[in-house]
Amino acid sequence: MKFVILFLLLIAIFAISITLGANNNQIVVFNYLFAQIECKLSTLFAILFGTGFILGWLVTGIFFIRVKLRLTSTQRRLKKVQKMYDDEVANRQKAELTVSPTNSK
Repeated sequence: MKFVILFLLLIAIFAISITLGANNNQIVVFNYLFAQIECKLSTLFAILFGTGFILGWLVTGIFFIRVKLRLTSTQRRLKKVQKMYDDEVANRQKAELTVSPTNSK
């Protein structure tokens, strides 16, 4: 279901982009840090939208990888602590079994 919603959202964005591109054929001058270019407004929209999309995915990917690494590390520590706990419980049970009550009524 999530895939279908994402796919429909991408189709809607694509349709909006095509509509904007078809209606914006003016030549514009785009000044950026190092130089300037003359291009159609629709091309400029496409370049900026694509750049923003890629940067957004990169930032999201970096955060996702950080969370995955933390999760893996925490799971490893949890397994280690769980094993220590299980060993301690087993040792206590052995100790209780070896101690025989001397005054049983």
